[in-house]
Amino acid sequence: MFKHLFKLIWKKKKSNFLMMLEIFVSFLILFAVWTLSFYNYRNYSKPSGIDHENVWAVFIDFNTDSDSLKNIYRDLVRQKLKTYPEIEAFAFSSSNMPYSFSSSNNNISYKGNTTHAEIMSVDPSYPDVLKMKLTEGRWFTEGDKVNKIKPIIVTRRMKEELFGNENALGKIIGEKDDKRQVVGVVSHFKFENDFQPESSCMIEPLGGWPSDMLVRIKPGTTVETEMKISKALVQLGKDWSVEIQHLDNMKANKNRIIWVPILILFIVCSFLIFNVALGLFGVLFQTISRRKQEIGVRRAIGATKGHILWHFVGETAVITTFGIILGLFFAIQFPLLNVFDLEAFVYIVGIVLAIISIYVLVIACALFPSKQASEIYPAVALHEE
Repeated sequence: MFKHLFKLIWKKKKSNFLMMLEIFVSFLILFAVWTLSFYNYRNYSKPSGIDHENVWAVFIDFNTDSDSLKNIYRDLVRQKLKTYPEIEAFAFSSSNMPYSFSSSNNNISYKGNTTHAEIMSVDPSYPDVLKMKLTEGRWFTEGDKVNKIKPIIVTRRMKEELFGNENALGKIIGEKDDKRQVVGVVSHFKFENDFQPESSCMIEPLGGWPSDMLVRIKPGTTVETEMKISKALVQLGKDWSVEIQHLDNMKANKNRIIWVPILILFIVCSFLIFNVALGLFGVLFQTISRRKQEIGVRRAIGATKGHILWHFVGETAVITTFGIILGLFFAIQFPLLNVFDLEAFVYIVGIVLAIISIYVLVIACALFPSKQASEIYPAVALHEE
């Protein structure tokens, strides 16, 4: 059976080569789409470690460069916010708060291991605002600020890259006057968007310069209350400016930056695959119309409708397999060469889904023309020839 199919395919190698080329290109497109989709879905399905509901991002410009004045102004803001029963918790933070468009990162090393980590400076009340939970250790307190060695919280990814399977608690990184000691580990902390992979992040006690803050409010707080708090903060200092944004809106904006290009890519690739499917459909119809004599002879010598149907489907599947094998040669290089620093498992899933999609697409295109071929009566086919 297979030997006969190979002979038929070889006799029409020119037209079959074009079909294989279409399948090869389609496979690579589907491989890219499925890999990207699975990678982002896998990241999206993991918990963020942040409760962003009912949280405001408050951006305050104190209109001064003096760190001592900023400390005084921050105390004034804290005292004022404590007077509002609608506010559950608040914390000053560096400008690279979750879902912002600001970033502060650096390479962190420990005994030859290095990771590129985001560095955030926050108040001790920060976990109360975002309802973050530690998996190991504790959060730093106000009393820790007087220690010569600065306490830090690290993400699980940072722990694994710096310390491997060792216990991270108590480990000291840095040198001389810039030493930091790990006091806690947080498992999940997606601070960029919902599609962010596990990444390295280091959270340390607040320094002297931040003037931005996060505020958790009680559910049901009205816009009037937001305006009242904003106005009260502006009146605390001369030439202050205050802007309040909702963290859920900031998150939606950051997510949109990721999923909109993916949606556009999906639409473009779907259009390309649809055109390939139309091409395959047309080629199969043309092939069958040219092989009516062969079909008539096969039916005359006893071939059933089912034999004719599955012969053409099988022939198309063999051509598809050759195209996929050619595509696999290129696709398998991605996990082998660790392209884009993704796990091999992500690429393997993309390859498997691309193979399944190609076979489903090709067989779906082949079934109707093959069914029509199987219904040709031998007398009609031979008479037309």
